[in-house]
Amino acid sequence: MRLAHVHCHGPISYARSLALQNALLERHFRYKDMLRGHARKPQRDDDEGDEMSGSARHHPAGQLSPDLAKAINGEEPLSLGLPDPTLLTFSTAPTYTVGRRHLQNNPISAGQQSFLTAGGAATFHASPRGGLLTYHAPGQLTGYLVADLRRLGITPRCWVRLLENSVIRTCAAFGVENTARTDDPGVWIQGTERKICAIGVQVSRGVTSHGVGLNVFDHVIPEKRRDKYDFTAEQEASKSFDAESRGYLSWGFSRIVACGLEGKSVTWLAREQAQVGSGASPLFARFRDNGPAGLGLMASVGDVFAKELAKSINEMGGAGKEKVDSVYRLGDDDVVE
Repeated sequence: MRLAHVHCHGPISYARSLALQNALLERHFRYKDMLRGHARKPQRDDDEGDEMSGSARHHPAGQLSPDLAKAINGEEPLSLGLPDPTLLTFSTAPTYTVGRRHLQNNPISAGQQSFLTAGGAATFHASPRGGLLTYHAPGQLTGYLVADLRRLGITPRCWVRLLENSVIRTCAAFGVENTARTDDPGVWIQGTERKICAIGVQVSRGVTSHGVGLNVFDHVIPEKRRDKYDFTAEQEASKSFDAESRGYLSWGFSRIVACGLEGKSVTWLAREQAQVGSGASPLFARFRDNGPAGLGLMASVGDVFAKELAKSINEMGGAGKEKVDSVYRLGDDDVVE
């Protein structure tokens, strides 16, 4: 088994990220449906079946997709292979998201949504993932991992721990070795109230989606756009604000209580490198825009995270389950929407 890594260069819209993720999810669901439909063995009404064994009960023809029906009837070959687990990494334009389940119990008023969008400076979306209100923007590496947990032999709870482990190792690879998990969700700077990565996942039919939001650097807001991103005195007093860069992460996180955690703040890799005096810190000082150097940095962080994910899957996977042999790159145009 291999792990595919799809990295999108440059900020994309949140809607685009969901479309790419949904295309990856659909591959897994179609494969499961193909296995269930291909068996076509007569089943007693009390048979439960196992969707991964091919012994599921027969689906009525009306419930099959046209492609699957043709394959089952022998009109076309069964060409859909077992999908590889796939990591999608990207940065998005300034966006606030909140888990749908939380939103149902804690509605956000029209006035609150208007505040969050700030006259078009950001967008607001209800997300299928779990979790509270958070923020995504240029300078943050968002990672969606689509994988069949049953194939890996990993429970949803252990999956969250696996993501945390992979983030901790990724931070260490870039000179920030003092990250850790706490009683609060996500990854934090050890012994502080600074959060460097948010985690929120969704599991459907045993397939996981969404994942992590790892803050890398405070991407400076271009001069031509700064009129949309004014900083109030309250924002400038926030611990999530950086007076030197005054970037997208500073702006977005200083406006909210991220993940509903009062008294906490948000940080990023570049900032923490300077805090610990890492030998790599001068490198990050150059990545203040979305030019070639900044794009290369985000891709590098994504590649390291993909490798750490593969290691964590092999360490935490169930006994007798497949292991990840290698990681390979795909372009976003290879993901058919």
